[in-house]
Amino acid sequence: MKFKFLAAVSAVIISSVCTAFPVYADDSTGAEDNAIINDNFDDASAGKWAMFGGGKLEVVDTVAHSGNNSIKASERKETYQGPSITCDSLLVAGETYDFSGWVYHEGDVPTTMSWTARFIDTAGETTYAQIKGLEVQPNEWTELTNSLTIPENAVNYAFYFECTDANAEFFVDDVTIKGKANDSPQAPTAEPDYQSEYLYDFETDAENWSPRGDLKIIHTDEYSFTGTHSIYITNRNAVWNGPTLMITDKVRKGESYYYSASVMYNGEEYEDSHVMRLEVQYAINGADSYNLIASGEVKKGKWTTLEGYYTIPAEAENISIYVQTDNIEDGQELTNNDLMSFYVDNVKITEGAIVKKSKTVKIIVISAVSAIAFIILLIIAVKVIKHIRKNKIALKFVAIDAMTQVFNRNSYEKKIEELENDTEQCKSLYYALCDVNFLKYINDNFGHESGDEAITRCAKMLSGATGSDCKVYRTGGDEFVCISKTPIDEKIKNAIKSESENDKGYPFAVACGFAQYDGNECTDIKSIIAKCDKEMYADKQRIKSENQKFSRK
Repeated sequence: MKFKFLAAVSAVIISSVCTAFPVYADDSTGAEDNAIINDNFDDASAGKWAMFGGGKLEVVDTVAHSGNNSIKASERKETYQGPSITCDSLLVAGETYDFSGWVYHEGDVPTTMSWTARFIDTAGETTYAQIKGLEVQPNEWTELTNSLTIPENAVNYAFYFECTDANAEFFVDDVTIKGKANDSPQAPTAEPDYQSEYLYDFETDAENWSPRGDLKIIHTDEYSFTGTHSIYITNRNAVWNGPTLMITDKVRKGESYYYSASVMYNGEEYEDSHVMRLEVQYAINGADSYNLIASGEVKKGKWTTLEGYYTIPAEAENISIYVQTDNIEDGQELTNNDLMSFYVDNVKITEGAIVKKSKTVKIIVISAVSAIAFIILLIIAVKVIKHIRKNKIALKFVAIDAMTQVFNRNSYEKKIEELENDTEQCKSLYYALCDVNFLKYINDNFGHESGDEAITRCAKMLSGATGSDCKVYRTGGDEFVCISKTPIDEKIKNAIKSESENDKGYPFAVACGFAQYDGNECTDIKSIIAKCDKEMYADKQRIKSENQKFSRK
């Protein structure tokens, strides 16, 4: 499965607690026999099941593996779109579970269908694992069954069915998940332990906020609205990409709640202002609904709070909130501003009645002490201005390259300056210079998206091969420098050989050169890098001569 599909995934639609008609295990039986999920849809309801990444989900009585009903996935446009369910509060990280689900399609030829798991960890990283995939004959119910262990650091577990034919309609029935249940799972009929207010200030971590689509969430201390930390959202490729949080068990349906989120962006490449949105998403009878809570114009370098009231419908399921940049018209071309990186901090969810009462009290107090309040506001304004100025200066020294998530050129130049002033440190390190080959050919024949993927692929390969003792820097469009405390030449060569054999539809090759301090030819950082560059150029010429059909880089 290509990672490209992550860009289209609207991860939020399956981010609520999985209680879709679960049968809770009796503690007196063996954990391996417990049926935590047991859905046959014979009550004519899809329950907590929703479509993963878009499409239409409905309960039908035209075909069924057992009983009268099944769920049908239709109006699909991508291979990964299919029925999904999330089981955060029911399953236990580190435990192994038995999965079984029956699938059916009415096509003319066999097609491959799979049951896939998606996990999000505490840092917001997303990983995928296939539970089971089989070639399914038309008009025959086929069981997809296997065992799978939940990763130890996972906090969000979603399971969805998919089909390699992106246009195919298919059916799912008799889904079970067996294994050790959570010590005290929430019974479907019990009311959650609602709080009157929730605050997410991100002082310790990302607090279970997860990516909505293919993006990166970074817990950072670069900027903050309050405290010292916030979350940084980057590597976006769609306006709807942003951080999302499931709130199904946090808000009472039919009651008004106040929502607020402070947002900020910066960077010389962006316009001076841009509209951002705070939205809520939920499913009703398997259909997704997207609704605006608040939107506002955000000025570059200035924290802006998006706030508003919203009442969740009584029949809503899979409820979540998220932050994104403004929507664009169909057919309108995406710009750099539409895909900007931004920060989020100080998100609040509060019962509406409490906020309104609090606002009334505030008006009375402010009226009585207006002079004092005015002075306080002046002090706060001065602090905010100083904070913004500090942030603008700090932005120039951001260390991470947004596209590849390795260190950027600013970081590299600082490191080189440090090594120029510290020859002893220079002597104990190992160096590599790497360059992606055939990038011009890839861009011209496969598109710039594939070219960007080749660059990102090289960065991931180098980071994975060299390990924690090495820092990888992106010093140019397709150039990287590795500086390591341990030898890295064989590690990088083996990684390049292995990755080059992984065919992703375009030629992938990386030229490299290596060097270290030798007291003769390489006596300082400049001569070391020069030798790396010389070796890399020779390697590049060798690769070109062996692959002349991909000439002109």
